[in-house]
Amino acid sequence: MRRRAAFCACALLAAASALVPRAGVAGPAFYVLVNQRNPVASLSASDVSRVINGRIKVWQGGGVILLGIIPRDAPETQYLASLLDSSTGELLSLIQQQVFKGELRRPVVLQSSGDCGAFASSDPGGICVASTSVPVPEGARVVAIK
Repeated sequence: MRRRAAFCACALLAAASALVPRAGVAGPAFYVLVNQRNPVASLSASDVSRVINGRIKVWQGGGVILLGIIPRDAPETQYLASLLDSSTGELLSLIQQQVFKGELRRPVVLQSSGDCGAFASSDPGGICVASTSVPVPEGARVVAIK
């Protein structure tokens, strides 16, 4: 009986740990913003990867994709890296490589989530990650990540 109780406790702990976000990055604490005129309704992690790899260069509505990113180890950048199942350093290195190859436009350097909102609302092809603590400005909208 003790073994069974210990097994159940271990199974519960394993299940609970699967719900804990990796590296302190919580999915619900961030959202992906695009321009309000962008027709994309949702993106998968695979879609995000194709955007960063330069395989998708234009949105369905015709806007040329332009990534806005907060450099360094910002929580927003950690969240973006987690969508690709990579570290922040790996993500930034990948972006640099894709820019060098000409596959990706040079990203716009943002300083904060507030900058992300302003960027997404002003650029028809803009995409960036912002903290949910920052209100979505007029001209931008949230894209669901599935």
